[in-house]
Amino acid sequence: MSNSERNYNLEIKDTSNHQYAYNFDFDVMHPYMMESFQPFFSNGNLLELGCFQGDFTQRLASQFEDITCVEASEAAAIEAQRKLGDRARIINATFEDV
Repeated sequence: MSNSERNYNLEIKDTSNHQYAYNFDFDVMHPYMMESFQPFFSNGNLLELGCFQGDFTQRLASQFEDITCVEASEAAAIEAQRKLGDRARIINATFEDV
């Protein structure tokens, strides 16, 4: 299936079987990832590919001065921009097209 055939907005729809995975990400994986990545952070720029709705990006925002995110789902990109405001530039596209 090519990117032009995919509907990224449908792929992000919440379903009951996603809820456990989301809670696991927020409560377990995100803190673990921040701790694991911390030694590799340096002040400056961040490019995040696939920011979803910006939840992990919010955690990263305190570590970087300039954040650009690429998100294929228009609905997720809008929500990420709402959450992050002027702390990040959100590009609604696939990273292959940027």
